[in-house]
Amino acid sequence: MTKILILYVDAGQGHRKVAEAVAEELKSRNTSELQVEVSDALEKTNWLFRCSYPVIYHRLVVWAPWLWGFFYYFTNLSVVYFLIAPLRSFWNWIQSGKLRRYLTKERFNYIVFTHFFPAEVCATAKKKGLIDSKLITIVTDVIPHAVWQNSGTDFYWVMASESAEVLLRNGITPTQIHPNGIPVSSEFLEKVDVSALKNNFGLKPNRLTVLFTSGSFGIGPTETVLDSFENLRDKIQALVVCGKNQTLFETLNRKRFPFPVVLFGFVDNMHELMSVADLLVAKPGGATTCESLAKKLPMVIMSPIPGQESYNAKWLVSRGAAFQIKDPGEIKDIVSKIVNQPHTLDAMKQAIERIAKPQAASDIANFILSDFKK
Repeated sequence: MTKILILYVDAGQGHRKVAEAVAEELKSRNTSELQVEVSDALEKTNWLFRCSYPVIYHRLVVWAPWLWGFFYYFTNLSVVYFLIAPLRSFWNWIQSGKLRRYLTKERFNYIVFTHFFPAEVCATAKKKGLIDSKLITIVTDVIPHAVWQNSGTDFYWVMASESAEVLLRNGITPTQIHPNGIPVSSEFLEKVDVSALKNNFGLKPNRLTVLFTSGSFGIGPTETVLDSFENLRDKIQALVVCGKNQTLFETLNRKRFPFPVVLFGFVDNMHELMSVADLLVAKPGGATTCESLAKKLPMVIMSPIPGQESYNAKWLVSRGAAFQIKDPGEIKDIVSKIVNQPHTLDAMKQAIERIAKPQAASDIANFILSDFKK
């Protein structure tokens, strides 16, 4: 029996979605010799740490993104991280006693991480001889921050060649690095009837469909952008995912726009929304980035979280797969250009095909199963 544990941390939705995509693929193999478990690592920490961790992250990225960005860049400096790494490891160690006891009891063959907290805890436990599992870290952003890189990790699964270059510079061997993309759910690979979906959503054919999603936190000046589309009323329509932002949902729901606008709260059918969209306006989180690439959906990037999302944005723009804006008013100009020059989207979709790795979940499942047979 091959026992595989996939650990994420529920701070935003991206880490969980990647973990579930890997688990889904492994379970689809229908083998009785495979036991797959997915778990939030915070559930096996002390109560205070478990409750405060996602709250602190949320407050920082919403209320003080500049402060989050400062800590991100500062702690990624080699000298700084060299000094704080022992303190970080000690802090994580005292929070994770329950997790370590669980791992030593269950003795998993493989532990896969989509967040850096359990990755560091387990790498330390392995170095201390408490576990002997193979450890695979899936870095959910383009550029791996220092916190993702832990001695004791066996393999790193990363987005692109640029990701691998960072790890190589930091002394990780080429055989440990697999630049095969971030896993996405098989839902994003399925063919769909776009016309039927548009009809179900109340959308019109032959209009540019713009999908707005601000991530699970519902961040973004969406109302202002929609108002700016007044002169494009006969050319466009919009899907708006408000996430957990009930105020945004209610505000938009009270308005009457001169073109179709369909509102959603928190959704579990993003693959369908991306299927009918021509353009995505979003923050470039790792999971959102790879889902959009799998759907060959060009992106307009606004309000990236300083740090990891800033790097994701830079990579997408440099590869011709996205626009990036500083002011919401710029979206109108981009949409107007696309309406008047449809070939713009065609060129971006070709660029996306060159960098997308939609089979990442299948690739990592194949890798784990083949590695175990060695």
